[in-house]
Formats: sequence, C-alpha cells, structure tokens
Amino acid sequence: MWESWEPPAIAVVGISNILMYNLWALFSGNQGAINYLVAQNHGSKNMKLGNQRMQIALIGSALQSILLLGASFVIPHFILEVMGSNASILKLGTPYVQVRMYAMMFTVFNIVFYGYMRATGDTRTPMNISLINSVLVVILTYAFAYGKFGFPNLGLQGAAWSMVAAEGITFLLNILVYFRFLNEKYFTLTWVPIEAQQVRLLLLESSKLGITELSNSIGMLVFTSCITRLGTVAIAANEIALNILSFGFMPSNGFGAASTVGIGQEIGKERPLEARRFGLVTVYLGLAFMSVFSIFLFLFALPVAKMYTAEAAVYLTAVSLIHLASFIQLFSGAGIIFAGGLRGVGDTTFLSRISLSFNWLLFIPCTILLTQVYHLGQTGAWTAYCSLIVLTCLANCWRYRSFNWTAAKSKSVAIPKSRSVNV
Repeated sequence: MWESWEPPAIAVVGISNILMYNLWALFSGNQGAINYLVAQNHGSKNMKLGNQRMQIALIGSALQSILLLGASFVIPHFILEVMGSNASILKLGTPYVQVRMYAMMFTVFNIVFYGYMRATGDTRTPMNISLINSVLVVILTYAFAYGKFGFPNLGLQGAAWSMVAAEGITFLLNILVYFRFLNEKYFTLTWVPIEAQQVRLLLLESSKLGITELSNSIGMLVFTSCITRLGTVAIAANEIALNILSFGFMPSNGFGAASTVGIGQEIGKERPLEARRFGLVTVYLGLAFMSVFSIFLFLFALPVAKMYTAEAAVYLTAVSLIHLASFIQLFSGAGIIFAGGLRGVGDTTFLSRISLSFNWLLFIPCTILLTQVYHLGQTGAWTAYCSLIVLTCLANCWRYRSFNWTAAKSKSVAIPKSRSVNV
C-alpha cells in the first residue's frame, strides 16, 4: 500500500508510529494491571473484585482520553520539531499526528477491554475484534487515502482519519461485548462500590507497568530521533525494518499475553508450580513459531522490502536492517514472553527496574554516542538496539528461572469470596 507514497510520507508514518507508541506506553499501565489482576481474580473465583478493578480502570481511561484531547492541540508540532524533523516532515506530520491522537482516545479504552477479556480466558473475542480493526484500517485507509469508493482523496491525512474511524468502531464493539454479553456471566453492568485500597493498588501497578513501557518507548523515541537526523532515506528504511520487526512482536506479544493470563489464573488457584510450567511451555511454543518467521525474513528480505517502496535507495538500505531484525527476533520474542510470565505472577517491580536501567543507562546513551559522537549512523543505532534486546531477554530469563515460585501469592484478597461472583 505504501509503494506509491514518497519517502517523506513513509518517514512521517514511521516517526508518528514511535510517537503513538510513546503515548500508548504512557497510558498502557491500566491494561497491564487489569490483565494480570483480573486473571488472578478469575482464578480465585472472585470476579466481583475484578469488576471493581475494571471500573477503576475505565474511569482512568476516561481521564486519559480527556488529557489526550487537550494535548492534541499542543504536542504534535513541538515534538516533531524537537525530534529534528525537516520542513517537509513538519508540514506533513503535524496534522497527521494530531489526528492520530484522536484515535488514541479510543485506544486507551480498547486495550483495557482487551485486558479484561483475556484475563477471563476469552482470547478469541479480543482477537476477532482486533482482526476487525485491522481489516477496517486497511479498507478505510484505501478509501480515504486514495479516494476510493466515492470518498475524496485525502492522502496521508486520510490514513490518519481511517485510524480514528477504525478505533471508534472497535470501541463500540468492545462496549457491546463488555456490557451486554459479558454481563450474562460476570455481571459487568452491576456497580461495585470502589474501595480506596483497590484504587491505590491499581494506581501502583499501573504506574510500574507504565514506567516499564514508557522507558522502552522513550528509548525508541531517542533511537528514532537520532536516525531522523540521518535523512529521509535512512528514516524510511528504518521504518520499513521496524514495521517488519513489529510483525514478529505481534505473535510474541500474543504468547506473552497468554503467559500473563495463564500464570495469573494458576496463581489465583494457588498452584504456583503449575504456573511456572505453563510459562515455560509458552516460551518454547513462542520460540518455535518465531524461528520459522526469522528464517522467512532472512531468505526473503529483498522482496519484502520492495513491497514497501519502489525507491532503490530505500529498499537496498532496508535489506541489511531486515537481516539484522531476523536475527534478533528470537531474543525479542523470548524476552517479551518471559516478561509476560513475570507480569502474571505480579513481579512488576523487577520489570520496571530493568526497563529503567537498561534504557537510561545503556540504550539511550549508547545510541546517542554511536550516532552523534562516533557518526556510525544506522549501524551504531541498531547496534545499541540489538544490545538492549539481547540483555533484556537474558535478564527476564534469569529472573523467571530464579524467582521463588513457591512463595507466589495472588493479590486478590479484598472482597470476601462469599460476596464474589462465581465463575
């Protein structure tokens, strides 16, 4: 779909994706906390507590959405300028980022709904809704950006509005599922009085998980900023490589989410050793899948790169990055899945500390040093990025294997089970 776009447009999408990832990371703690806390509630058959936590998360999402609306009129031009974008990227990117922030207002709700559904063991419904979202993005982008089906040709801005429409429709679908279909089983329409200790717990866990993701996203923001200063071709090639790498992240995130939910439910059932075994099996399955994907990427790097652009300078630069991406897929996958397992058991403090230290003490300084001081360009930036991925994988693996699983307990003790909703 991008092959008819100029490198500046591809660059805008790449930079904007990093910005959106930072915004998502800033507000993602809600989803992560709901995912593992409600999974533990489900395992201990205390869904009344899970629903109370979900109510708190939805109120938090509403506040986040209001904040995003206000920020959409201030942040876009400023942040693009700070990142060193040239005049063409500033002109194209400012309105594009603003509209993408409107889409994020729905996203902060959607990810919380997904977290709740997955926590109850229903992975099919959020998967189906996500697929509908993806199809909508493709169809609406084709219609809005290229003027098809009677719509005006809005170009890059049309692609942004397609995200708003897709996320808005997805939000309505989630509302329907949560308040109608899930109400039959978990009484989601019933208001549960909110307790101060649950607000504190959700804020604490959301903060730690948000810090984890935000540290990662700020690292990627610095990474992208350094590459932005290398020129449009470098930005476009980097975006292609990261976009392809994201296809590897998606199954890894899926296996990581499965590990979080499965381990959380086993912890809720007071079966910590079963939880540990579940996580290890998930890692093995995830790595088997990622191996096939990595081999495919390595063998077909050139034709894959050509699918994104017809610019020879861009796709030839992207090929070497795709080869590198294929190599680090296994490390990134294993690190993500082990992190999912640690979230399931509630070891969020370790994840936040590792993310903070590795990003701020290693990744960010090394990226700046290698690109701005030693002028190693993309080679230096990707060397720092690969180092981060490998070290994070090793740290998460070590923590998972050395964790005291026999002492693992659920954080679900608040509302007595006699008052809970049975599942």
